[in-house]
Amino acid sequence: MSSNDKVMSANATTCYTLKTFYDCVRSRPFNQPFILRYSDGSLDKGLNSEEAAKESLRTHDNPYLKQPVVIEW
Repeated sequence: MSSNDKVMSANATTCYTLKTFYDCVRSRPFNQPFILRYSDGSLDKGLNSEEAAKESLRTHDNPYLKQPVVIEW
């Protein structure tokens, strides 16, 4: 994996590809709700599943991750 795929901090990951996005969603702590932070500054809080993450991407007109997304937990 190249360094351009994601940037990590203690509890947040910036994902630039769908693969890293879904890897992060799937590998977060068990049953841990998460937040998606979009490049426009908007947040979706309290997400708790891969399906909720997909719906959030669709809602923000970013279903194919054209813009990076930060996952926080």
